[in-house]
Amino acid sequence: MIGQVDEHNRALLDIAVRSKLNAAAVNVTVWIDTAFDGHLVFPRKLIQSLDLEPLVETEAVLADGKKITLETFVCYLDWFGQTVPLQVIAQ
Repeated sequence: MIGQVDEHNRALLDIAVRSKLNAAAVNVTVWIDTAFDGHLVFPRKLIQSLDLEPLVETEAVLADGKKITLETFVCYLDWFGQTVPLQVIAQ
C-alpha cells in the first residue's frame, strides 16, 4: 500500500472496504492517525452510502471529561491479502 500526505500534513491511505463479507469492495480514502488502533471513523453519509450494518452504541469520554454516546457499525477491510472486520464509529 502506498499513501500520500496532503496539504495539511495528514497521512492518507486508499483502502478497500466491504459492507458484508461477500459484497463488492469500495475504495475509500482515509486519514490514518498516528495512534491508529484498528477502528475507523466515517461520516454518516459514507456509512449510509456503504450500507454498513449497525453494531452497538459505545460511550466515549472527551478531553473535557464530557461523556458521549457513539454509534458503531461494522465493515470489512481488505488488508494485505486478508479480509478483516473493523468497527466504524459514526461521525
